[in-house]
Amino acid sequence: MAGASWEGFVVENLLATAPLGTGASFYRTQAGAEVDLLLELPGQAAPWAIEIKLGLAPSLSRGFQNAKRDILPAKSFVVYSGTERYPLAADVEAIGLRELAGLLAGH
Repeated sequence: MAGASWEGFVVENLLATAPLGTGASFYRTQAGAEVDLLLELPGQAAPWAIEIKLGLAPSLSRGFQNAKRDILPAKSFVVYSGTERYPLAADVEAIGLRELAGLLAGH
């Protein structure tokens, strides 16, 4: 229950700070590839892929990695309930909600 509540809270806050005209969706295939939130920012060809995890030790799921290969996002983030920003993989960053909202607001 807490995970679903956290996910809704993150989505609402990111959409509230995203630039006007930002498109939002999710991505899921029958094979299990999944992204919690895709943000299509105005003027940008590729979306941002955002996975949402409750907890202080986020990890990359196989479904997120598979979805990234399908989508080819401009940026990839795992939003978690901590505050530190650090790489989880060569092209994926763990990031706190406040910092990602600030990135979106400044875009």
